[in-house]
Amino acid sequence: MLVNLSIIFVLASLAILVAQRFKYCSIPLLILLGIFLGPNAPEFSRANLGLIKNSESIELLSELGVLFLLFYLGLEFSISQVVQNSKTIIKGGSIFTGMNFFRGLVLGWVFFHSWPYALVVAGITTVSSSAMVTKLLVEAKRTANPETELILGMMVYEDIFMAFFLSFLSGYLLAQNSSWLASATGGLVVLVFLALVFFLGRRLGAFFDRLLSMRSAEAFVVIAFTFLLLSANLAEAARISEAVGALLLGLILAETSHAKKLIQMFTPFRDLFGAIFFLSFGMQIDYQQFFSVFDITVWAVVFTIGGNLLAGWLGAWACGYKGAAAANIACSLIARGEFAIIVAGLAASAGMAGMLQPFAALYVLILALVSPLFMKRSKTLYNFFVRLRELVNKPRGIST
Repeated sequence: MLVNLSIIFVLASLAILVAQRFKYCSIPLLILLGIFLGPNAPEFSRANLGLIKNSESIELLSELGVLFLLFYLGLEFSISQVVQNSKTIIKGGSIFTGMNFFRGLVLGWVFFHSWPYALVVAGITTVSSSAMVTKLLVEAKRTANPETELILGMMVYEDIFMAFFLSFLSGYLLAQNSSWLASATGGLVVLVFLALVFFLGRRLGAFFDRLLSMRSAEAFVVIAFTFLLLSANLAEAARISEAVGALLLGLILAETSHAKKLIQMFTPFRDLFGAIFFLSFGMQIDYQQFFSVFDITVWAVVFTIGGNLLAGWLGAWACGYKGAAAANIACSLIARGEFAIIVAGLAASAGMAGMLQPFAALYVLILALVSPLFMKRSKTLYNFFVRLRELVNKPRGIST
């Protein structure tokens, strides 16, 4: 186990150093290392590139990576900010998520001519990856930007939507006659849980403020980490992803006077375990299955990028963000990740075609490769559209 962990951290370190050398995001490199040096690595007659193996310890570190990434993002904001801007978040999130979901339904129907498959493809392609988007925002140093608050709100909206959608989809695919009842029950539990968190957010913040008022740094970090684990377990019990539970705890603790101290102490954990999450994510992907789904995946990627930019721009514009800020919002939410894999796994457990899982994996990988470029070049993309609009609207000379 120790040797396996050592190899993983050596590879993660190399990927991060190479990414820094070429001023590129480390996420795609970490995923690629997981693919080609993990359990599904290429095999040759005399060599096997598989240097690292899956284990419970790797899965644990990977789960912690997601928790720390979302917990950190929540600490950058607060429940008060989210509640205060709830109307804006609902407006922007509804436009962004609704347009992406409709686009996914159309793609799924065109690919498979089946409503169950269309629903699955929509689930795979609709929601952004909170973990990847958070990592990209941190690396781009945009967490303090005004528009990042709307990006956070849209991600929260997406996660709430996905909680409802997964409840519905699991009932629809697995429960047959009781699908609508199962969906309604699951959705009600999610809604009640989130309403309680946001309603009690400020009071909970005051409670945690008193509880974390201690001189011992050791006690402070251990108790805060304990709360993080408990919030993840509580969210899972409410049928919400563990990552959303970590995000909500961060939003609550951002209300306390300890927010800056928490950010300072947990930033190293975010970077350390976050790298393992992305490398572990790549270890789950079998590249040999990519060839059978390459064509539909490329089409899905093209339409996702185009639809995501349009939906993000319109959602930002409806919320009062224009110009470069709107471009930042549209370009920041392209990455797809954990929810795409979950939906594909749910479809597989329901006996649907095995091609959905490699499709989801290749789809996530390609978007992980291109999404850093869009985020980094969002201003360039905005300037291009401005010049294009000026060219189109430029008055032509009148001929005599």
